[in-house]
Amino acid sequence: MDRAKKKFASAIDGLRSLHNRTEINVDEKIQSEHCRFTRVVRHGLPEDPRCFAYDPVQRLIAIGTGRGHIRIIGDAGVDYLLKHESGEPVLHMQFLVNEGGLITSCGTDSIHLWNYRQKTAEIVHTVQLSKESVSCIHLPVAGKWLFIGTDKGNVYFLCLNSFLLSPYVINWNKAIDLSCRVHPGPVRQLAVSPAENTKLLIVYDKGIVVQWNLGTREVDRYPLDPPIKSVNWHFDGRQILTGNVDGSISLYNHKKSTEAIQRTTPHGSGPCRPIQQVEWKHMSETESIIMFSGGMPTDDGLPMPALTILKGGKSATVLEMDWPIIQFIPLNQNIWNSIPQCPHSVAVLLKHDFMVLDLNQNGHPVIESPHAMNIHESPVTCMAYYSDCPLDLIGALTLVGTKQRNKEFSARSWPVTGGLGRECATGHQELVVTGHKDGSLKFWQETGEHLQILYKLKSSSHFERLEEMETSDKVSHAVKYIELCLESRQLLVAGISGQVTLFRFTKQEICGTIAVVNIPLLGNLSSNLPNNDFDKSPVPNGPGKEIRRQRKIVSRESTNSLDTSDSGDERIVPFKVRGAPVKRPPGFVPELACFVPWHSHAKVDQITTICLNSSYGIIAIGTSSGLALVDTTQCALIYSWTTNELYGSDPTPAIQLSMQLSDAASPLESPISLEAPKRIISEQKQRSFDARRPQLFKTQSVVENGSLSRGDSQRESPSSGRQLNTSSPSTSSQSLERSMSTQPQESITSLSFIHSYSKKNDSKMSPCLWVGTSAGASLALNLILPEDRFTSTIVVAPSVRGRKHCYYGTVVRLKGQVISQSFMDNTFCIISPASESYKEAAKEQSATSPDRSLLNRVNTKASLAPQYSSSIDSNDEISQILIVAAENEVKVVALPTFSQLYVQKFDEIPLVKATPTHIRGYPCLMCLSAAGQIIMLSLPSLRILQTSTIFPHSVEIDDPLCQKTAFSDHGLGVYMASQTEMEKYTMCSEIAEQTGESLGELFVPCEMPEQPKNNSFLKGVSSIFGGTPRNDPNDIDAILSENMGVKNSSGVNPMRSVARTIPGPSVQMDRAQAGGVSAGQAAAMALQNLNERTEKLNATVDATENLKNNAMSLSSRTGKLVEKYEKKKWYNF
Repeated sequence: MDRAKKKFASAIDGLRSLHNRTEINVDEKIQSEHCRFTRVVRHGLPEDPRCFAYDPVQRLIAIGTGRGHIRIIGDAGVDYLLKHESGEPVLHMQFLVNEGGLITSCGTDSIHLWNYRQKTAEIVHTVQLSKESVSCIHLPVAGKWLFIGTDKGNVYFLCLNSFLLSPYVINWNKAIDLSCRVHPGPVRQLAVSPAENTKLLIVYDKGIVVQWNLGTREVDRYPLDPPIKSVNWHFDGRQILTGNVDGSISLYNHKKSTEAIQRTTPHGSGPCRPIQQVEWKHMSETESIIMFSGGMPTDDGLPMPALTILKGGKSATVLEMDWPIIQFIPLNQNIWNSIPQCPHSVAVLLKHDFMVLDLNQNGHPVIESPHAMNIHESPVTCMAYYSDCPLDLIGALTLVGTKQRNKEFSARSWPVTGGLGRECATGHQELVVTGHKDGSLKFWQETGEHLQILYKLKSSSHFERLEEMETSDKVSHAVKYIELCLESRQLLVAGISGQVTLFRFTKQEICGTIAVVNIPLLGNLSSNLPNNDFDKSPVPNGPGKEIRRQRKIVSRESTNSLDTSDSGDERIVPFKVRGAPVKRPPGFVPELACFVPWHSHAKVDQITTICLNSSYGIIAIGTSSGLALVDTTQCALIYSWTTNELYGSDPTPAIQLSMQLSDAASPLESPISLEAPKRIISEQKQRSFDARRPQLFKTQSVVENGSLSRGDSQRESPSSGRQLNTSSPSTSSQSLERSMSTQPQESITSLSFIHSYSKKNDSKMSPCLWVGTSAGASLALNLILPEDRFTSTIVVAPSVRGRKHCYYGTVVRLKGQVISQSFMDNTFCIISPASESYKEAAKEQSATSPDRSLLNRVNTKASLAPQYSSSIDSNDEISQILIVAAENEVKVVALPTFSQLYVQKFDEIPLVKATPTHIRGYPCLMCLSAAGQIIMLSLPSLRILQTSTIFPHSVEIDDPLCQKTAFSDHGLGVYMASQTEMEKYTMCSEIAEQTGESLGELFVPCEMPEQPKNNSFLKGVSSIFGGTPRNDPNDIDAILSENMGVKNSSGVNPMRSVARTIPGPSVQMDRAQAGGVSAGQAAAMALQNLNERTEKLNATVDATENLKNNAMSLSSRTGKLVEKYEKKKWYNF
């Protein structure tokens, strides 16, 4: 029966909507080709980092993640994202130093070669191992062979020119001692000697270390007691430093590997944890520096991640980390390992952080990074994005933020300076505000595709938790909503536990207190069912009756507020404001705090939306059970309603306030006492107390001529209350009451201030608050603003004629929850409400300025706005347009006729977010669907322009990801791509093209440092007097390439069973490099080639001259010798 009633009601709604529909023809200039989804840039620490690599010549760092992503960072603005299509974790990485190549090893046992010489990096070669998994890789500087260790203990060699495996293989059973009867485990580390590239150290998982000679296949084995975890060569190749399982470090001679020269335990003689990684570098030939992770004592309980730095035996520094250390790499001044490397800093990759430490300064402080790696310092809970922020606000935030800069940073500049930064693609000043779980807010400048921290704000510093709430897990300072007025610099922040704070920006340090407003308890069952109240005949101001209006002003110099609920109410407020005056630094200073109470610990009245208007001086707070309005000038509650009461109520009574100083007020109490408020009741309102009015069962009020009386009005006329008590409800009213009691509670989901029409066929516009609910209703509240805001209060007049009469045109009904309400003027330009400028927002002016502007601001250029197709189509009855977006449909409604112009249905996949924006200046609506897609709709006709996938998964309307996604003007938006990363995107094809053109460069051609020469005397003698050059036994290319490509008797390459080569888009990397360089790179490369050619010619000329001189010297000596022997007589022999 109920289902039939619903179908009948929906049919009636459809007929009424058809009757209330107006057709217009609009010529829209925006087209589908104007929209294109493009990911612009990603900021923050990569989520789930696994490894990283460093190019010392290009000065770039690459970080691989568990999602198959690679982030390459360099100087400020150099931040690029590479993705593996498989999505497998990146486990190992190596740069091809100064060659524009990057080698990655993924969890699929595949090895990829990336070419990033071009603006769009791509994979040029891939090798897929078929029977073994990659456990480690190693590539010497300027090496042509990649050393690959596998999980089965074997070592393979990959030629980088052809990307084919060499037939030369080091099998584990030939490397270990025959007396070892167990498998040594996977290969964990490979290290080539800096002096002889044929000597290779192999570290196995079980602590076995061997030294393999590639030329002679000889093996030198190191002792297993203690097991070794990591090794490192001395720069002369004669000594080896090992980090052991017992926390000790040992020194070995490479010619005598059976016994350690020296062994020490840096962190004491007691049991210590294993040393995971050790690095041995040298500042000079005599001064060394040892760095290792791990090795801490085991008696300290939980393992403490730490990095230990030993400088030449003179000083030892232990740096305790907040997160486990994944890997660290010293940043050296010299790139070659055969000479002292002179490290100046060390890059450390942690599980949830990345830092660079200064090795030249005492204490080794952190070097400040230009990249925002600390977005997730506290988890992000919500964010706001403003793509066209005033420049003076950016400057003001920068000025106050400089005083917050961490003074513990090193004075050294950021050493990773590779690449060329991006240029600004949009030309707008962009601001991102992130709210965090600890109650803090961070203001970021996004301009120029570079994220930079400007200012930090702690919204929880002025709150303290009540003692009885200390153990409650539901009490949190987490930020839920952020509302920033860019013009007046007012900031409204709502927390997850019902706390709302209004901040005002100040340039000077001030000392003050915070005014407090307590929101009444809404959503009680008794307040929703008026029949019970009528039967009980409540006494005015008696127990159990809520005072819905705060009738006193709370001074801004006081931290105490009047309790706006009666003592009989059971309300829970988990926080209170700190009472003592506090000196606050320049920036956003808290001015007003509001508390939304809880019904109980099990039933929490959640804040569902907030809205701020600096010109009106009003804060609107929507909750899961009602709405509250707060006057920011008086710091007082205007009124509060349950959601059901919004469908029918009288205007709130005006109250004249006269201030008198109270002699009995204590310093901590409110110093202002107010006389009893005086109600002003019009004749029309007095007539509304007629006892013959019909009874409504949802709101304790009755209907006549569109105005309704509240319970307060009933107290003015007791006779009307008695009459209502004697009346008996009808059968339909009782069924309506029962159905309402079983329906889920209707909440406020959208709030918008605007200068608009609140009723059907209104003659003039006035300040309004449009309210959207979870039941799909959109209605307006008329705001009557007095001239003197100190002595008079705001009157709120609901425009609805009751729930039964909501189809008369004052309520817009939609399917699903209302998620957005926006407006256009009669010329189809997007408009926004008025706001005060920062100068007008001062306390002295904000309350007494009668000439403040209340008119809307036009955001669309008139030349780019849609127009009527012809003059005949123009409709003079359309003065304003309302665009309401709900889950299952979007409607465009003409005001003040409330006639429907356009509608777009989303029955299959609902919408979860919508915001008006501009694409190339044309107005449109940007929506996010539950399928994780961005849908662009034209305005006002609601044509679908573009549908693009942004999330790989579905999104619910109450998903936290919705709060972490923000839309803004110019088709721009940002969202949290992971728990630690923020990504910026655009839906505008013009900005997408500008983004591609303004991309910087990752690879910048530069000269490779000259490799140190071997000054061996015997090698020089053998090359001069040997006649023809002999084969060098240290020529690793000749050793590994021998028999390469030779097929067996079956005509098959024997290495094909081990790995399979998959060619990339280009077969040869040279071809890819030549085809993908820019003009600047080509010119630089040509200049470099010219310089190299000149140097080679000069070297040839010098060599020729030397040969000529040597020949002449040899000829002279030979002539003298011949002359000597010719003059010598035969008897002198």
